[in-house]
Amino acid sequence: MKTLRIVFTLLFFIFVIFFSCRKNDVPGSDNSISTVLNKSLMLQLVNQQRQRGCNCGSAYYAPTTTVTWNDKLETAASVHAADMYKNNYFSHTGLNGSSPGDRIRAAGYNWSAFGENIAKGYSTEQTVMDAWLQSEEHCINIMNPAFHDFGAAKAGSYWVQEFGAR
Repeated sequence: MKTLRIVFTLLFFIFVIFFSCRKNDVPGSDNSISTVLNKSLMLQLVNQQRQRGCNCGSAYYAPTTTVTWNDKLETAASVHAADMYKNNYFSHTGLNGSSPGDRIRAAGYNWSAFGENIAKGYSTEQTVMDAWLQSEEHCINIMNPAFHDFGAAKAGSYWVQEFGAR
């Protein structure tokens, strides 16, 4: 009986240690980081801007068609946002050398054109959109009439938008 009690006590401690030290291997699913993105608001902000038209740097971009939410582009955005957050870097190139096109294709989206916007340090969809629209290259991605599909994600204060056309 004493031996059985010792075995159960050891198993209990092993169980507690294992689950308290275990890392979650699913990108973007770590409950300790904020991954909440208001998808409908982000899509609305992008499409409102596309319908209005705007200046990106010195070039005017006329109103254009809206984009449609795409879950595969969201997956690519989520993987990259989580990777940047967990590994504390900020780049369009992943630590494994992947480009945005590589990540989008790996998520199952067969693109003919793509664009990626990344940002860090913003707290809301509106503030990050305002920042992207102040950056010529990011603004061009938002306004590019070649893009028809869209997905976005966030991890911590890292934001990623993916645009695509098949």
